[in-house]
Amino acid sequence: MFRRYLSREIDQWVRSGLLQPAQGESLLYDHDRRHTGFNFSAVLAVLAAILFGAAVVALVAANWEAIARPVRVLMILLFIVGGLSAAAFAIQKSAHWVAEAALVFAILCFGAGIALVGQMYHLSGDEAAFMLGWTFGALVVSLVFSSATASISAGLLGLGYLFAVSSGLGVFSSADNFGVSVYGTVLAVMFAVGVAGWRSRSIVASHLCALMMICWIVWIVEGVSDLNPGYVLAAMGAGAFGFGSLMPSQWSVVFSRHGVVSAYGAVLLLGGLGLVQLDLGEVGLAGEMAFSALVLVASVVLLAVAGGDNRLIRRVAYFAFACETLYVVGETLGSLLGSAGFLFIGGLVLAVMAFAMMKIEKRFKKSEARS
Repeated sequence: MFRRYLSREIDQWVRSGLLQPAQGESLLYDHDRRHTGFNFSAVLAVLAAILFGAAVVALVAANWEAIARPVRVLMILLFIVGGLSAAAFAIQKSAHWVAEAALVFAILCFGAGIALVGQMYHLSGDEAAFMLGWTFGALVVSLVFSSATASISAGLLGLGYLFAVSSGLGVFSSADNFGVSVYGTVLAVMFAVGVAGWRSRSIVASHLCALMMICWIVWIVEGVSDLNPGYVLAAMGAGAFGFGSLMPSQWSVVFSRHGVVSAYGAVLLLGGLGLVQLDLGEVGLAGEMAFSALVLVASVVLLAVAGGDNRLIRRVAYFAFACETLYVVGETLGSLLGSAGFLFIGGLVLAVMAFAMMKIEKRFKKSEARS
């Protein structure tokens, strides 16, 4: 997808006289040389590794009663060492996606090994401890091999550990789940996932780290107070968006203005306001409309401040504005009109919004072209 976008941009630069045709071809050649892409064979390799790993897990679940315990452990170790050795050999041969597939297989076998040892020797433990151990193994693999797939796996497993230790972010009354040490462990895992994503240059792993941070904040707020986490998320989002959009130009080396910090700030701000709106309670129609107006104004402010430089912010603001508009239409007209009339009004509102957004997008593109 990015290659097609880059090719169209280079063609436009060549037509505009900004580049010579030979320079455009050189840029595309350099991109193709350094970025092999995510091709179909790579997808098949990773899926094959997942299926092989699932087969190992199935064998573990069968309990292997006919095989002696030491032999079972040795077989799992051989699977893990074999996967890691295959990955190292593939890296030497520049077979990138074969190495990634082998690492996925090794990580799955490591999780199966933890389950096997606990099953055979009746070791005491819970789901959270199992997920923590599995996450640790994936993190070690990711950091040693600088693997993007392994760092993504570690992020997913880290989220699994977070949900396991927090009982799905919904139950906090148990004394076993409450404590600074547990919160600190999750924070350490989150930091390690971030480091693994940075080392492997995996954007997906970085997003998973950010998602863990959001869930961790929600967990702490709900665990230590009766406050709606939406207020905290909205406040953090406003601060992050303001920092990312209004930072001094001297800091642009570390944080790009209107970049990722602003985008996450917009998501947190609008998401937090959404959580608050879901828990407004009995405030009456006037209170609901006032809060809806606040969300609409916030969406417009996000667009006005950073929408021209950040496409993600535009998408998030458009989505929030559309949802909030439909909510207002539903609350004010839904009880007065029949279902057909309500659907017609809703469609009309969306059509008007689509037209307005098209105009805004054109204005943004014109401003980008002038700059």
